[in-house]
Amino acid sequence: MRWLAGDLHSHTVHSDGTLTVHELACLAASRGLDFLAVTDHNTVSHHPELPAAGAHAGVLLVPGQEVTTDFGHANVFGDTGWVDFRRPSADWAAFADARGGLMSINHPLSGDCAWRRPLPPDFRPRYAEIWHSSWWDRRWGAPLAWADVWRPGGVVPLGGSDFHDPAQHKTLGEPVTWVLAEGEDVLGGLAAGRTSVSASPDAPVLLRIGDELIAIGADGTVLVRPDGRRAAIRGDRVRTPAGGPGMHRLETHENEVIALCG
Repeated sequence: MRWLAGDLHSHTVHSDGTLTVHELACLAASRGLDFLAVTDHNTVSHHPELPAAGAHAGVLLVPGQEVTTDFGHANVFGDTGWVDFRRPSADWAAFADARGGLMSINHPLSGDCAWRRPLPPDFRPRYAEIWHSSWWDRRWGAPLAWADVWRPGGVVPLGGSDFHDPAQHKTLGEPVTWVLAEGEDVLGGLAAGRTSVSASPDAPVLLRIGDELIAIGADGTVLVRPDGRRAAIRGDRVRTPAGGPGMHRLETHENEVIALCG
């Protein structure tokens, strides 16, 4: 198993992006990503192009769809077929699960794209795009508070750039989601909750393997465990016991979040 670096939210000319699938794949490879989920709005018309474009660029392209409504967006990862955005959100989750896909709530606190759709507790997905460009000041704790109350036991944290256009302020691979995968089985790693999110491929990262945490390139930061206990990180590669189940994070001395792990 190995950690793969990727971006779980991107768009092409098949919806409101400006790059073709081939151009997006080449950009992902140039950014040093191992995988990229291509999640065009309310369509799967890009799916047939993914294998050839990914093979040419040398990057794994994960099929996805951003199910998009005025009251919230959700990514469905996997080759599930088209998800009908007109149906209740519980139907989206059930459809994805029945076809081996995974559903994630996108940018839950993002202005007019914030999540406001009804979803019974039994259908609330474990996955949420906590780290998104709408979290413009990571000293702001609202996304973490949302994650705490969304689902008993917390969520598996994901990150996505929501990339549309090179002229935008959003950069592909910022943030990056790391997935501990067997071979190239990104969906399997996500399903197992083996994720970490960092600001970019070369930024400090907090990885979890079993009951152990590994902080890399994070000297001088603070580890915050799910129960709120804190410990200083001293050194560029530090191993420490995890604080039980739940989301862990690294913060600066200003309480700015710089890494998350599930």
